[in-house]
Amino acid sequence: MTENGRREFLNILKNTGAALAGVAGVGALTSTFCNRQSEIRNPTRAKLIKRLEKLAKSKPANPYMSGASCYVTKMPPVVIKTCPECNQTMTVGEMDEILRKYNVPLKRIQDRQVDAKLIIPEHCSECGFGLKEAKFQLEIKYPDHPDPVRVELETAFDLELMVLFLQGKERYKEVHEFGGEHEGPLQFKVERLRELFGIKGQQ
Repeated sequence: MTENGRREFLNILKNTGAALAGVAGVGALTSTFCNRQSEIRNPTRAKLIKRLEKLAKSKPANPYMSGASCYVTKMPPVVIKTCPECNQTMTVGEMDEILRKYNVPLKRIQDRQVDAKLIIPEHCSECGFGLKEAKFQLEIKYPDHPDPVRVELETAFDLELMVLFLQGKERYKEVHEFGGEHEGPLQFKVERLRELFGIKGQQ
């Protein structure tokens, strides 16, 4: 074989190897994508029980947890009024902002054909704040269960967790009210998700 012929032959091998490597890479990417959880729409209690059980047994996606240890604290809003009935203080639009934090993720849950509604605690007629520190509740009706389930929400982040699970996501990120954040695999929130969907202890 001549020197020119040898070089052409080596170039052919090199190009073929690169093409095969590219195909293999695409295959690996496709496999990874297919193995991720798909979105959940119109779920039954039975379906959620199986999916949460699968999530609990799965390998955590990047188990690294992070949190900001140093951040600038946000200043609380300026108080403009004190309720004459309950003596709680309020700011302009504060109750509207609280409702928005709950209603935005609630809408995303409902968009996945989940029959869910928010139960808002009794409010003072003067300031709109919840009385006796009552918490928001979530009520869900399942097509395969006769009675609706109702669960108490700690914060609006509970609804965000439910959205992430229904979307088939693998990780969560919680942004704290006065700065900083915390994140990790959604698998670490399986027990709370079971509580939120009203299926804790169900097999």
